[in-house]
Amino acid sequence: MHAIDKDTVHRLCSGQVIVDLATAVKELLENGLDAGATLVDIKMKDSGLTSISVSDNGQGIKEEDRISLCRKHWTSKISSFEDLEGVDTFGFRGEALSSLCAVSKVIVTTATEETAPMGVQLEYDGNGELAEITTVARERGTTVTLTGLFTRWPVRLQDLKKNIRREYLRLVGLVEQYAIISDQARITMSNQTKSGITVAVRTPPQADRMARLVAVLGAQVRPHMTQMGYRPADSAVADDDGLELLIEGNISKPIPEAGRSGSDKQYFFVNGRPCDFPKAKKLVNESFRSHCPTKYPVFAISISINATTIDVNLTPDKRTILIRHEAQLLAALKEALANVLEPQESMFSVNRVQTQLVAEPTPRDNPDRRNVVSVRTSVPGVVMCYVEDPKSKVVGGSINNKRPSGHDADFNPPPSAASRQRLVEHMGGVISRPQPASVSRPVGPKPTSKKLPSIVIGTCRNRMQNDEHDWQGIAARLREKQERRTQMLEESQQGQVLPDEYADIDTAVAKSGISETNPEDASSALSQLIHKTDFARMSVIGQFNRGFIIARLNQDLYIIDQHASDEKYNFEQLQQRAVISSQPLIRPAQLELSIVDEGVAIEHKETLMRNGFHVRVDDTEAPGRKVSLLSQPFIDQTLFNQQDLLELVGKLCINPESMPRCERARKMFASRACRRSTMIGDSLSLTQMKAIVRHLSDLDHPWNCPHGRPTMRHLHRLKD
Repeated sequence: MHAIDKDTVHRLCSGQVIVDLATAVKELLENGLDAGATLVDIKMKDSGLTSISVSDNGQGIKEEDRISLCRKHWTSKISSFEDLEGVDTFGFRGEALSSLCAVSKVIVTTATEETAPMGVQLEYDGNGELAEITTVARERGTTVTLTGLFTRWPVRLQDLKKNIRREYLRLVGLVEQYAIISDQARITMSNQTKSGITVAVRTPPQADRMARLVAVLGAQVRPHMTQMGYRPADSAVADDDGLELLIEGNISKPIPEAGRSGSDKQYFFVNGRPCDFPKAKKLVNESFRSHCPTKYPVFAISISINATTIDVNLTPDKRTILIRHEAQLLAALKEALANVLEPQESMFSVNRVQTQLVAEPTPRDNPDRRNVVSVRTSVPGVVMCYVEDPKSKVVGGSINNKRPSGHDADFNPPPSAASRQRLVEHMGGVISRPQPASVSRPVGPKPTSKKLPSIVIGTCRNRMQNDEHDWQGIAARLREKQERRTQMLEESQQGQVLPDEYADIDTAVAKSGISETNPEDASSALSQLIHKTDFARMSVIGQFNRGFIIARLNQDLYIIDQHASDEKYNFEQLQQRAVISSQPLIRPAQLELSIVDEGVAIEHKETLMRNGFHVRVDDTEAPGRKVSLLSQPFIDQTLFNQQDLLELVGKLCINPESMPRCERARKMFASRACRRSTMIGDSLSLTQMKAIVRHLSDLDHPWNCPHGRPTMRHLHRLKD
């Protein structure tokens, strides 16, 4: 055996610290923030292939520190290992600049408050030793310039050139995280190429967290984000006086238009440090998707905790953090998410339902030259209804709607003409200016009765039924109202609006004292927060279109989807109570689990058994091989596998007190619940309708069916 020479050791260690473009810039950015900078400017040339320059207006480098600046393990942050417990800076090991010298050429330009506007330019060799010093002009702060990144590492250089676009985008994502959390510093990043200079990141100085999120993610996220803040009431733990825990940040509202199709814009910070926290990320996504199953949230969550309870010195990049009281932290995070997501999901707009009458052009191929009026309302699913000219003797018509397949909560086909007219008459509404509309289909001959398929608003696996409609009775009611509606149409075309229809909205705004120029305040003032317990206080008025229950709470009318509501009730019953049957294996299968997963599986044998996984524990086996699988779940001709078992174990790691289900079982429960639930088209008695509404008050999440379809919408606010 022989000792490795110092140069080889230096290069080997440096290659583990600076592994790619992102880590090179990250180290320089953190140094600037540690120096107390309020402005950090990152300039790239050719995405970093030519040069990287990071400038700050921090404290600068003192004269006595210049010679040792880039030496291995020279630092001003700590003096002993015990100091790690109270470290509050990004860096502390003195490896960054030394490692950068090994993988690139490093030039440092710096000036302190005492020497500015005169500064110095320092050049260092590959071992981190000061090679040359030159006097230059420089305001207070430091600029570090890197050139020839990975020149001495041909394999990494080739990989960097090959994947430079991907590496640059990863770098932008990393810088965005520091831009979000650095409340006292303005961070900018630009890239100069042959085609010009492109600004990738630019945040406002000393702005609040929401403003920085908007600067990073775009203005479109502002109306869809909600703020969270949570401090556990009792955070005492067994081995110390207490857990000083604070959870705050911003997360998407649990509605489809606020979420994303991927989990790419999700940021965790622990004590102001961007970090990777897979368990917490999984918990947030599961909590959000229990409210909005089709989307992932955007979030930036900051966790403040005792510095003595975490260890960030696990990996060179310090993104992997060990937390002593992880279980308590995850439990607090789950409660914080429940506090913020459920109220947002139960927030409903209370604006008056708006109805507008629009004159439709007469189709050229209509020989009778009939005039058609289209009534559009703001009620979800009530798109338009057709009314004949009073001179015509024919009223009514058929609508040929094909039922879409699958579960699409955004599909809203129009209801039948009679049902539409009854709803419009019941609601009243505001007459607004006419807008362009498509030409409606010509109406057919007058029938005595017509069978039409009942309408499915949204789609959840559902049956189609036929309805009898008495067109003669409907025609009489329409003719009675036609003269008044013709007059309203003429006023609408002239731009006249009935002012009293806006009275309750104006009153709400006036009472709130909000600014007319602030749309967020206005939106909040015209919203109504509904709690689960409010369903028990609602009075049922009746059924609409054999698919919806109209209920009243105080002065507000709500329209409740009878199928989605009953489906969610049946689904949660299955989730909580169902014991899944299992298929015994011919020969027990020995599982190879991690030590942590094995311990969780042994501790929660009964929970796994309720999910159909029967396991046997053999304490004589080696750690990681003590658990054997005796039988696997079997539902609807589908045999589950070990991957489903690992999914359950992972959920139990995050929340040991829960009754988890794997995703495949959840989908099957949703399908079963759908088939056994009240369908669109079923006529319900008052007792049945009351039961459906009352059941919603007992659910964990009553706002959506398992497929994401809303169970309720605010319909109308009655006048006092």
